[in-house]
Amino acid sequence: MTVHVTIALDEAVKAKLDALADARQAPIDDIVAMAVLDMAVEDEAVPFLSAEEEAAFQAAIDEALRSLDAGEGIPHEVVVAELRARQAARTQR
Repeated sequence: MTVHVTIALDEAVKAKLDALADARQAPIDDIVAMAVLDMAVEDEAVPFLSAEEEAAFQAAIDEALRSLDAGEGIPHEVVVAELRARQAARTQR
C-alpha cells in the first residue's frame, strides 16, 4: 500500500532535494521516501548521542560555563587578534 503525503518545503530545501535527486539519478519521491524510512524505522535509527555521551556533553558545557562565570575565558578581541596573527604568519610563508 502506498500513502501519498504533501509537505511544505522552503526553496533552499527543495533545491537541495533537486540536486540530490539529480546526483543519484532518482526521483525526488524516492529520495524523500528513503529519508523518511531511515528516520521512521526504530531498529535502524541511531540516536545522535547515547545517554552517556549526552551526559558527558552536558557536563562539559556546564564546566565551561562555570569557567566563564569565574572569569577564566579569553576575551573575543584577544582570540580574533591571535587568529589574525596566525593567518598573517601563514600568508607570509
